[in-house]
Amino acid sequence: MLLLMMLALTACYGGGGGPPAEDRIQFERNTEFDGESLRVFLTLEDGTLASVNTTDHVYDVQPGETPVPGHQARAWTFLKITDDATSVAHALVSWDPDDPADYLVAGWWAQFPGQKPSELSFRGSEQYSIMDGPNLDHRVEPQLPLEGTATYAGPAGGLYTYEAGSDWGENEGEYVAEEYQGTITLTADFADGTLKGCIGCVGDLVTQRAHFGVFLGEELRDVQGIARDYELHLATAIIRENGTFERTRVILKHPERSVTLAEGDWGGTLSRRQDTDGNPRLVAGFSNVYFEESDGSEGQFVGTFLGLSERFRENGISRSPPRNGN
Repeated sequence: MLLLMMLALTACYGGGGGPPAEDRIQFERNTEFDGESLRVFLTLEDGTLASVNTTDHVYDVQPGETPVPGHQARAWTFLKITDDATSVAHALVSWDPDDPADYLVAGWWAQFPGQKPSELSFRGSEQYSIMDGPNLDHRVEPQLPLEGTATYAGPAGGLYTYEAGSDWGENEGEYVAEEYQGTITLTADFADGTLKGCIGCVGDLVTQRAHFGVFLGEELRDVQGIARDYELHLATAIIRENGTFERTRVILKHPERSVTLAEGDWGGTLSRRQDTDGNPRLVAGFSNVYFEESDGSEGQFVGTFLGLSERFRENGISRSPPRNGN
């Protein structure tokens, strides 16, 4: 029942059909952007390199919203049809208009092998979530503080699926796949070299079909807002020297539902640019949790997040690293 989500970070993040697998984030670049043109590329399950671009494959383009001070944003939806498959992708790009090399991309990709747009089946597809940008390049080691702490906050969101159990009465067995949006809060302890956080502890998760309607279909819409009261507690992760981090533990909580099993993982990377306090100005990455409840309900949350440091949110000033890189 659960969706297959492979996240790319810079990453490919695989799993589905049950509890997530370990060590699924592969840190690599997935985009090219020059301030006008965007190319998104990734390696599919069968090893094929797939790509879309703003010259040949734009289905829709809209103004975008970004939490990054001084940035502007645009959202592209891509549609690419070949003899063998259909590709549907969405990318929100946030960039500094005075320095396009300072950009971030958050989005998703759905690959439909052997399918055409008039008959796309969500369950017969591969899905990928994307978070990328020169600022996140793991090949450039960030200058991390040796002591102190920093807090981060920003948007988180993605897809969730839910299959209702016996407590849902006549709706037992009903399956939904929907989008969620919320806020992530993070705390970095640089003396310990650790990072931990939560999605949904500040504000509620919101059910909002903003990007995935191209292939989700009306029959899967969650009209009850099931996601609202869940909290994803992201267990403490060790920050590596190259600024990346991964942890195979996510604790899911709900004030009314009894969660009997929650297995997940999260990870990402810290910015190569600093705020005026000398801390990484942002943290970006992925989260994923599969869960079961006492009445037999089961589901999964999987998506991306972007957290900005408190100082960077206040003054919008960042420092470039002293060596080559962003």
